[in-house]
Amino acid sequence: MTAGTPGYDPTTGYGNQQSQYGYWLVRRAREERQLALRFDNQGVPGELARHMLQRLHSILDRTDYAVVIILGGSNDLGWGDEPDRVFSYLSDLWQRALDTGSGVIACTIPPIGMPYPPLQEAQIRLNEMITEGLRGRDSELVVDLFAALSDERGLLRPEFDSGDGLHLSEYGYRQMGERIWADGARRMLDSSHGF
Repeated sequence: MTAGTPGYDPTTGYGNQQSQYGYWLVRRAREERQLALRFDNQGVPGELARHMLQRLHSILDRTDYAVVIILGGSNDLGWGDEPDRVFSYLSDLWQRALDTGSGVIACTIPPIGMPYPPLQEAQIRLNEMITEGLRGRDSELVVDLFAALSDERGLLRPEFDSGDGLHLSEYGYRQMGERIWADGARRMLDSSHGF
């Protein structure tokens, strides 16, 4: 999802740029604040949160970021990992970014487009852990993508669905990017910490 699947592939640079949430985040920052933010899409389609830490170490060893946006766990839950374990992976990711002096924007995992109670129960539990785990911590914010993208039943809203019930449409990525800007990056800029 962070990569822009199915409309964009950051590994090749092919596809619709507007299918990346970062496109919309940068655009909103430019429109509202005349900021020229640099967004570096490091998403990998299908990646599990448990595999992200090693890659994040490598990325942060060679590049400094003012803010690291972390969204992970959907695939892990889909493969049967327990929310507690996934939260542990995410906590390690957040800490690694903080250790480099970066701010962290942690995202709750988005809904899926079809009812599947065991998965939805795990999503709710993990999202509660993400929200509670970061409450009141310095240099970290939580953006609730689940709330931004779900309908009244807790399912992915049809207009945000790419058609597979899992990935976002261009409009869904726009909603995601604008929400991360409004509830994450803009709030971080407005805080005493800034970028």
